[in-house]
Amino acid sequence: MQDYRIPSVLVPYSGPCAKGTCSDVFVYLRPETNGMQVESTLLRIIKESPEYKKNLFLSYLANIPGDFIVQNHIIEDHYSVKLYFAVHGRDAFTGWMKKRFSDYFGEPFEEARVVGAFEALRLLDYTPSQLFSLWVPKEDMCVIHGQNIKRKDGLYIINYDIPELLHKNNRNTDIAVMIFRITFPYHDFHAIISDMGEALIKEGIIDPNMPLSRVFHYSKGPFEQVLDGIGHLYQPGGSHVPIENLTFSHYMMKQGYGINEILGVVRHPVVLLGDRQGLREEDIFSYTTDDSYREAMEKFSELRGQCRYPDEPVDRLYSMIPA
Repeated sequence: MQDYRIPSVLVPYSGPCAKGTCSDVFVYLRPETNGMQVESTLLRIIKESPEYKKNLFLSYLANIPGDFIVQNHIIEDHYSVKLYFAVHGRDAFTGWMKKRFSDYFGEPFEEARVVGAFEALRLLDYTPSQLFSLWVPKEDMCVIHGQNIKRKDGLYIINYDIPELLHKNNRNTDIAVMIFRITFPYHDFHAIISDMGEALIKEGIIDPNMPLSRVFHYSKGPFEQVLDGIGHLYQPGGSHVPIENLTFSHYMMKQGYGINEILGVVRHPVVLLGDRQGLREEDIFSYTTDDSYREAMEKFSELRGQCRYPDEPVDRLYSMIPA
């Protein structure tokens, strides 16, 4: 017998946009800020702006119950790569990442005390909440391939936020998920996010000092839209909307790419790209931030290899793809 609730779909997904000029951006509220007041405030910003109302459409709205999230391991699946780094720490780093680390912090990677977040909890005797709230100066933190690194008391902590994210999302923490279909350049969506934040502060819903990333998440680029869709896009009744029906997946498939190719880089986002300048390593999500669908597809065409963790050990790190 099913012992968990299923998603409540208030606005069913409208299907992929037929035009190549559309982009579907997921927005979902963090567990600690979810609620009708936050949701209605965000939607009001859209309705009250003639410019937004003309060029932005709500194409999906659902409430996903906490027990459904736990039962289906949605958080672990969504953050699988970050979770891998949080568990394995220094052993997960590629050679390029090690060099980037040393260049930024001015310390040889092999000599640094680089640890995953779970090991840091033990070494610092912190709770997940304390580690999540850890503040360090700007120069003591950086992001490499989407992995957060904070320096604290001689430790370099990888993905400090993961233990608390897993803790916060429980059977009692439902989340609201929306898709906004936009017809303007992707980077202009940042202005909407800023307006939403200001409205939440004005309403007294959030603290002015709280980063908006702790209030709600939104897709930063086309490939992140696919990642968000994997865990958060459902039909009435609780079944998944096929990933092929996402607007970006649909666009890529029309250009001749297969769904397994698309899901391949979403699941394994650290990739080797090649052009006349040679090979370089990138994180597909960071590399395609704010890109149009065409721009993201053109970058995808440079793919030459994929870093296969967490499926492969480090000594077989890359599977190569013919040019």
